[in-house]
Amino acid sequence: MFNDRVWNKMFQTMNSHIPALRPSLADLMGSKEPSYTGKDGRTYHVDRKELDVLAANLEKWDWPKLKVPILLMTDTNYEGGYWKVIGRTEVKVISKIIGREPEREDEILIFYPQLMDLRKLLPTCTNSMYMP
Repeated sequence: MFNDRVWNKMFQTMNSHIPALRPSLADLMGSKEPSYTGKDGRTYHVDRKELDVLAANLEKWDWPKLKVPILLMTDTNYEGGYWKVIGRTEVKVISKIIGREPEREDEILIFYPQLMDLRKLLPTCTNSMYMP
């Protein structure tokens, strides 16, 4: 019933809110009305208070490197249904916010309680991304 084409279409639909191009924290901090456009063509507004949380947890020279929204991706390679964040700057800020050292410099695993805390703290600056 489900072939690869059906699965790919389902994941594409589930991820339509993800932007094709993610703006940097620096760009959003300098914007009067911070927002990004999703692959679905909709505009998603970003809360300035959330940007301030990210900015407070990074050195200013890292702001242009951090892409927003930070993608919290499913990872079925690990037992227990972990989520992960990839990217050096993204990992640096998430590691600092959740108070845990990353597994690698460019990847950190997120446990479900941490996922919920991140989504509550940064609902407009993070997005869940579903991967097969």
